[in-house]
Amino acid sequence: MKTATLTILFLAGLCGPSLAQERVEISDDGRAIVWGAPAPSEGGGVLLGSGVPFLAVPDMTLELRRQVGGIKVADMNGDGLNDIVVGCYISNSFPPYEDWHDFILYNDYANEPSDLGAWPTWLADNETHTGDVQVGEVNGLPGLELVTIHGGSVGSSSVRIYSGGPGGPETTASFVSATPQGVWGTSGLLVDLDNDSDLDLVTANQAVSPDPFRPMYQFENEGGVMNPVPVWQSSEQSIQGGLSAADLDDDGFVDVGVSKWVNFESGVYWNNAGTLDVDQGLFVGNTDDERGTVLADFNMDGTPDLAVGGGPTQWYEYSGVSLTSQWVANPPFQSAPQDMVSHDVDGDGDPDLAEIIFSDGRAHIYQNNGGVLDTDPTWTFDASEVGTAIAFGDINGDGLDDLVTGYSGDTCVRVFLAQAPPACPVDLAPPFGSLDFSDVVAFLGAFAAMDPQVDFAEPVGVFDFSDVIVFLAIYAGGCPQGRDRTHGTRSRGLCGAHGGR
Repeated sequence: MKTATLTILFLAGLCGPSLAQERVEISDDGRAIVWGAPAPSEGGGVLLGSGVPFLAVPDMTLELRRQVGGIKVADMNGDGLNDIVVGCYISNSFPPYEDWHDFILYNDYANEPSDLGAWPTWLADNETHTGDVQVGEVNGLPGLELVTIHGGSVGSSSVRIYSGGPGGPETTASFVSATPQGVWGTSGLLVDLDNDSDLDLVTANQAVSPDPFRPMYQFENEGGVMNPVPVWQSSEQSIQGGLSAADLDDDGFVDVGVSKWVNFESGVYWNNAGTLDVDQGLFVGNTDDERGTVLADFNMDGTPDLAVGGGPTQWYEYSGVSLTSQWVANPPFQSAPQDMVSHDVDGDGDPDLAEIIFSDGRAHIYQNNGGVLDTDPTWTFDASEVGTAIAFGDINGDGLDDLVTGYSGDTCVRVFLAQAPPACPVDLAPPFGSLDFSDVVAFLGAFAAMDPQVDFAEPVGVFDFSDVIVFLAIYAGGCPQGRDRTHGTRSRGLCGAHGGR
């Protein structure tokens, strides 16, 4: 499988100027190649009457040519403001990338509210191919640690940990793993596997041809000191992708979900009283190309479900015995995401699903409506770079979680600031604060979908012409401030129109 990728790259070097002049982008795991840039259709839109609070264009961008392998949003220097942590990788892309230091964008939103700055504030001392970044309190001391998952064709295959402190992490790693063989790290997971109140580390791995398969590893945190030698490895050697964790069997210990490449099945490794089984316990039933997992209770039945990023993305319900597919996404193009996360985007208490696609540069959000995910993307941003990473966190300090996306290209980071819910119940689509035809379109879509946010009139739970009349009356009146949705003597808060935030 890897041989094919390397052969393509070799042939590219033989084909002369015609191919050499094209832009070539390669993903951090080497499994995806894009010849030329994605279609220049940057921009997106909000569909239906969604509570997705992001506009169609980013509020801030970092115009810096980098290949982003992973992104996290966290307060790294303890000043009360979330920062943006970025891991960078290196590949045989063309034109070549000249810098791949991991970096942190310290938050200066109060002084520069529309600019991420031209250069990162924190840079790692060494350039090492980073496929993923994790953030957490590893050593038990004040400050968050930065964990980078390394590998690839350049640099060390070791995991590195940068010790945190009051002013931010050190720029030189204090921990370097003693990984027993050369690996190409694809992702990591900081999680307390043994319930001893410290974070352990699980890594997903691969290698290159002629032996591209590697096991998963677990590094154990022993009272604030991460053991550099893995204490566990999976029995299967394969090519793995994204990791996730949740207590799926309700035994008090988190289990680990993992995605795998073709010829291997994604699924779940059971955690038995703090020790992962060496053999995989649950399987999704296919061997498609899959690159991310999320364990979250999408249908709100009290048991986590497993979402797996493929072409297309699906989520599976655990019956107590096996996994059964319950939902399949319907994006405009079928391609496995490079990164995916769950997050309550609209603040209504259920997990929504977000993904970013390498091949076409699109970021998608699938809104969860009371346990039912939208099949078509509720929100899309279509970038002119390939998409690599996605994360959520409050950047501007308004209490609403913003969206951060990472790319490989000249614009490597974009930030979409969450828009505060409108005070108007019929202001259903951005730009919030004004009524226009987009709100009418949003109402019609939401009404057809029987979305509770457009159930304006009694009887509650019935969608009929009375709801249309109430909508038109409020819309025609210009939606004055303080107007509430009223069902006879029953009243819902205005922010209920957009998830209650």
